[in-house]
Amino acid sequence: MSAAPAVRRFAVMSSSTDLRIDLAEARAALERVTRRTADLFGSVTDPGRAVRRSMWTVGDVGAHLAVALVGFTEAAGGDFGTVAPHIPATGVFAERLSAVTAATLTIEPDRDPRHLSRLIVERVDGFLHATAGLSGAERIATPWYGDGASLSLATATAMLLGEQVMHGYDVAGTLGRPWPISVDDARLMTRAITSMMPLAANPVTTARLHATYGVSVRNGGPRFVVAVDHGTVVVEPADGRRVDCHLSADPLTFALVAYGRTGQWGPIAAGRLRAWGWQPWLAFRFVNLFFNP
Repeated sequence: MSAAPAVRRFAVMSSSTDLRIDLAEARAALERVTRRTADLFGSVTDPGRAVRRSMWTVGDVGAHLAVALVGFTEAAGGDFGTVAPHIPATGVFAERLSAVTAATLTIEPDRDPRHLSRLIVERVDGFLHATAGLSGAERIATPWYGDGASLSLATATAMLLGEQVMHGYDVAGTLGRPWPISVDDARLMTRAITSMMPLAANPVTTARLHATYGVSVRNGGPRFVVAVDHGTVVVEPADGRRVDCHLSADPLTFALVAYGRTGQWGPIAAGRLRAWGWQPWLAFRFVNLFFNP
């Protein structure tokens, strides 16, 4: 397999309050949604049931949630002892994250849903305790995303919220149960996604593109510019500059598309995802510029 083109530079700028995540809001949302996720797993009778559109079982999803919380909690204290042995020696984001996610499932061997229900709550409480009193701007190293990769504590907290929301969505859908996602939670998740975009940029699909996208997330979501320049991806607050393509989506649609839980065509047909500008066709390329988390 040929090597992917190197990405020259990643940058994310989030000085604008439009992109900034309220840490207190993210912490409260994470705690609240985790209780809901735990209730869902506590009601599962068949942990071996295959999750829709996934190679995992319901029990595997619960184990993944528990392990991810260990990784972020240790990282907040500068320790990577549990996860580090499972991080592969590759700089390609998708390969690295996929490999570490699969390998770390062995860290939590128990698939009993009642055990996992309790464990997820305990691990979230541990993360919140370990990070209590820290600034939202505090940087947390996240080597599973790439060498030298890091997120702010506020972003990391919102990312963990996204894990609870999206994996709960997967399990609930598998079981045929409702899983409403609030607009407030979706807004937090979209702000976290802006920080992940440069890390998750696909070096193949961005290598030959020079374009700027103006993205507006409706209902109080962020507004930002994604500048792609032959492998370089920069996310900046919207500043009124001219862009090649404008994108507009409601927060839930943006999150579901970004996390790969739905395609773009249904939301386009329903008007939940719109594009315009002097090069509107660039909208069809946008999703493929990034790897799904």
